[in-house]
Amino acid sequence: MSVNKSRNRACYRVFAYRARRCARENFSSSGRDAFPVSVSSSRFSRFASTFESSREAANSLFALLFPDLCRVCNQPLESFTAVPVCDACLRSIRPYEGLECGRCGLFLEGPAPLHGSALCGLCRRGAFVFDEARSFGRYEGVLQAVIQRFKYDGFRPLARPLAAALLAAMRRLQPKAWDGIVPVPLHRNRQRERGFNQAALLAARFSRLCGIPMEPEDCVRVRDTRPQTGLRATQRRNNVAGAFHVPVPQRVQRRRLLLVDDVLTTGATVNACAQALLEAGAEGVWVVTLARAHPARADVL
Repeated sequence: MSVNKSRNRACYRVFAYRARRCARENFSSSGRDAFPVSVSSSRFSRFASTFESSREAANSLFALLFPDLCRVCNQPLESFTAVPVCDACLRSIRPYEGLECGRCGLFLEGPAPLHGSALCGLCRRGAFVFDEARSFGRYEGVLQAVIQRFKYDGFRPLARPLAAALLAAMRRLQPKAWDGIVPVPLHRNRQRERGFNQAALLAARFSRLCGIPMEPEDCVRVRDTRPQTGLRATQRRNNVAGAFHVPVPQRVQRRRLLLVDDVLTTGATVNACAQALLEAGAEGVWVVTLARAHPARADVL
């Protein structure tokens, strides 16, 4: 009897998972793209209102029949959503609003590291070749959890709300007319393992929001480097030195490019990528990331 119960629970979990996945693939986020443009505005409004009410009821029923949990706080999701994170968690993610280095965007606890200038110690010493970098928020709390669910657990629909965070980070850069968006590339071995490049997914969504074309083939990773996690600043720089290549330099020459990644720690990866783009003839490279991780004190002072 216990074997049958276990088997039934397993079958239900499989069925519920497949049902949620099928629904996520077939329901649009707004439900309004298919409305005919010839419908009068009043009829359209009534129809849209009826459709929205029906969709909300269907979502609630679906959530009741196939309950799912927020992947951050583990609370039940009140309605069906393609993004497996509850509204409360998403709303709790706030941008950084404190003091930051005017070039690399390093988050600062106070003005002391600037020594009267707008730049941190690394930027005063010319440590970076990119023009500017900005990150949406600190790599901690809910933002960190959402990035990890997106990057390591493969919840690709999270690219949509995270791309909006990139747009907010971009607005903290000095305004420019950028020519293209370049995601930080993964080596083909790492991408084959993970199944996708998180920076490319973010860049694709980000491109739609800001209207700047995405150029995913303009920079490639030619060396399969070890993960940067756990490495100190010098080790990180050595690890990614010469790891990037621009296969067709003519595509980037005299162009101003936005480099996109998920997390910036010491800046070694984006700096190596920017170096390859600049050596190929790019006019300038700016960096936007979702989060800024705090490296060891010795790495930044």
